Amino acid sequence: MAFKDKTVTPSRPLPLWLLIAFALVLGLALSYARALSVWNKGTFFDSDDAMRLVEVRNLLHGQPWFDMTIGRLDPPYGVFMHWSRIVDMPLAILIKLFAMVLPLDLAERATRLVFPLALQALLYVGIARLAKSLIGPAAVLPAIVLTLLSGMEVTQFQPGRIHHSAPQIMLTIWMLASFVEALDFAQARRTAIAGVLAALSLAIGLETLPFIVTLAGLAVALWVFRGAEMRRMLLSFGMGLAVVLPLTYVATVGRTHWFDTVCDAYSSVYLVPSFVGAAAMIGLAAASSRLDSVRARLLAAGLAACLVAIAAYAIKPICFIDPYHGIDPLVRDIWLKNVIEGFSLPRFFARDAGTAAILTLPVALGLCATGVALLRETGTARLRWFVVTAMLVIGTALSFWMIRMLSYAILIALFGGVWCILALRNALARTRWREAAMLSFCLVLPFSTIGWAFVIPTKTDRADWREGSGCLASSAFAPLAKLPPGIVAAPIDAGSHMLALTPHSVLAAPYHRDNIGNRAMLDAMLAAPADARGILVAHHVTYVMTCAGLKETDVLAKRAPHGLAAALISGHVPAWLTPLPKAGPYQVFVMKR
Repeated sequence: MAFKDKTVTPSRPLPLWLLIAFALVLGLALSYARALSVWNKGTFFDSDDAMRLVEVRNLLHGQPWFDMTIGRLDPPYGVFMHWSRIVDMPLAILIKLFAMVLPLDLAERATRLVFPLALQALLYVGIARLAKSLIGPAAVLPAIVLTLLSGMEVTQFQPGRIHHSAPQIMLTIWMLASFVEALDFAQARRTAIAGVLAALSLAIGLETLPFIVTLAGLAVALWVFRGAEMRRMLLSFGMGLAVVLPLTYVATVGRTHWFDTVCDAYSSVYLVPSFVGAAAMIGLAAASSRLDSVRARLLAAGLAACLVAIAAYAIKPICFIDPYHGIDPLVRDIWLKNVIEGFSLPRFFARDAGTAAILTLPVALGLCATGVALLRETGTARLRWFVVTAMLVIGTALSFWMIRMLSYAILIALFGGVWCILALRNALARTRWREAAMLSFCLVLPFSTIGWAFVIPTKTDRADWREGSGCLASSAFAPLAKLPPGIVAAPIDAGSHMLALTPHSVLAAPYHRDNIGNRAMLDAMLAAPADARGILVAHHVTYVMTCAGLKETDVLAKRAPHGLAAALISGHVPAWLTPLPKAGPYQVFVMKR
């Protein structure tokens, strides 16, 4: 079904910049409390945002570009992080600019507000491009409204959010939009843009690798079955990848790490098979004139896929099965497997069925709607919907492995909702109920997370960041910051905030690369008090801290009833710890030497 011949009299659409400005203002209204908390109190809603700011501060204080070590995490050697300077760079620039007119702490807070807002604006532009390519100009308004109602202002794009997930989500939408536009043969070279964006996204993090592989596979599949007419599209995608993959590698990975085979970051493990894949696409496109049948192209594509698989298998195949395979088993059991964003979808439903339903119902409806659109459309429009449907299927399937992938699926699924809104509008416009055509816009509610949030109850959010009660509130760390600097053994989830909001170093933080520090902290809390002292002394710990709102200490106490955690909870403080008067939610104990 095409939306070219409208039966509704078209009105002059609002300029895109104005639509986006309205959406940004409404988004700020939805997230006003969070924005105010960031500006007034410097609140961090997520540990990753706190750690990202620590990393940017280190860069601004002269730490070398390729040195990603967080020196105050498990000192004296620190922990070399797996993140990318690509996200650090705009943050550092914004802080420098704002610091020209604001005190440094306010410059950081302004950056933490402006950065996600800028990413939202870029996301809206990408959404508008994709909606227009898929459905037509009339789709832009409902697409922007559905994006606004997707809940992004309270998730990856919320005020204060400066981690890498939002940039990757935005790049994925732009990558998909460029690919879909390239299905118009006059714009086939736009897949080069998709290739460039794919390489840039991969250099930021590995979350989007499945989507990049999907688009590459679709480019090859279209070439196999459509032949020479898809040659330029395949060639452009391969060229974009082949040129930018090594450039981003050299720009973000230090020379001493070029041959590392780490699974959790952009390394040779991913560069080599990605580059082989890009070269294979270029080779397939170049050989098009000699591959004049579907069978010949299919055999050539199969050979190319084998080469990519061999390249991936030859270096470190375990990375494609379990990127976290190197994490300590105890740390995995107590901490990593309980990180909510890493839950599988079934496990998340078991924990909070209401929230899980709110997030998944728009995806399920969107998946059905894209399927209908795929069946109803014809020609190039059907090809475009095929690409979008494939990406949505991948995003949905990945959420059964890790729910944070729902952030991608929700945004891709909304295009099915847009198609349904316009299909219903045009259907009503051809009946005697023509005046009711605009009521089709009510479909934004079932296709949005916010729409379902009005009718589905959820568990109350513990909100550790809330001032006055939360263990992760900025006010909770104010009295801790006044203590003489030292090394802190505290619950894992407090580590990033401690680094960002106090001068202290920490033994533990919620990062899998802090294997040694996290294991030492857990061992100390599980050990008998006499043995725990030896572990903490060996790591030069100055303070032991607990907070009732972070349940890790309770979990450890139940696991080891005679351990240090149990002793601290029961009030049986060992003689080698001196409790300080409690100021805020944290109980602080000073190690006696």
